[in-house]
Amino acid sequence: MKAGWIGGRRFDLAFFFGSALLAALVGAFALAVPRAIVPLFVAFLVLVDGPHLAATWARTYLDPGFRARRGRLLVLSLAFLLPGLAAWSLTRVTGLRAPMDLFLLVAALWSFHHAVRQSYGVLAIYQHHARTALPARKTDRLFLHGALWLAFGLFSFGHPQNRIFLGLPAEPPRFLALLGLALLGLLLVATIVYGIYRRTRFRDEDERPLLYLLGPALGLQLFALFVVGSFEPLVPRPEDPEQAFMASTVVGGIVHGVNYLGIIAAVSRRRFEGSDARSLAARFGRRPLVAYAAFVLVSLGYLALNAGRGVLPSLAPVSRGAALPDLFLVMYWGIFFHHYYIDQKIWHVREDQTLRFELGLEAAS
Repeated sequence: MKAGWIGGRRFDLAFFFGSALLAALVGAFALAVPRAIVPLFVAFLVLVDGPHLAATWARTYLDPGFRARRGRLLVLSLAFLLPGLAAWSLTRVTGLRAPMDLFLLVAALWSFHHAVRQSYGVLAIYQHHARTALPARKTDRLFLHGALWLAFGLFSFGHPQNRIFLGLPAEPPRFLALLGLALLGLLLVATIVYGIYRRTRFRDEDERPLLYLLGPALGLQLFALFVVGSFEPLVPRPEDPEQAFMASTVVGGIVHGVNYLGIIAAVSRRRFEGSDARSLAARFGRRPLVAYAAFVLVSLGYLALNAGRGVLPSLAPVSRGAALPDLFLVMYWGIFFHHYYIDQKIWHVREDQTLRFELGLEAAS
């Protein structure tokens, strides 16, 4: 594996840049053939979203060395399965929907924060590889976070379907609509201007960090929200935001999931390449295709969980809002809360010399 890249030039072009092209093509196909969105969503769950969750478990729970070093983290982090169960129980006991609604609000915010955090994390790795100047790193971080959260806010309160789910009129007052359009226009112009500024101000620097920022990290997300999202819902009579924005979820999720699978494959290969360790994590690290096949197999259970919580039209075993789908729903988000928390703890490049080696940032000690 070549230095200067996360997994090698071709590997990075496929997983970290090519994933954005794949996502854009899938989004365009969904808009051209709207009835394909549910099969596309099922494929996304089994081939991308589920495997990216399983990859985290493989790197942590299946690695004897990690269990020995961070066993306490692995046990205590399971507590993140409990808040959803508490919200579900309160809703069942009181008959009030508020506990579940509050839980789902936290889930939506943490989910987007996690996506932003990962995008910046990959950007930061490329900045390390490119030896990007500190002022450029700082402005990249501020611009990426600000742009993504502004986009999230505009989409959340501006899209008619979101407004209906929030209990607001589908069409906002005229002055708010004009303000939203002005802010969206400002965001698009700012992205172009920032790209020009960044390229001219730091002319001699490696272009990869800027290309990743403007492409997979930001540009693709704007495409998912404001191009694909503007044509949604593609699912007739959606019952919740997930059904309403299936295509946007798939487009943004492909980049997020494929990036994560790429990171896991690269670090696992460097960790176990040349090793005679016989643990399952080591075997997966040396055979990434076998690992991916195992992750897909595990994801069939993840697909069943999604069907149980009612997100897949016509496949829900019980009507939405009933006790069983809501139980599956909080279990689903509990798994993601656990994933978010574990992720926050295991990817600290500055403090972890082994991780720096695994990411190709320095030679083995």
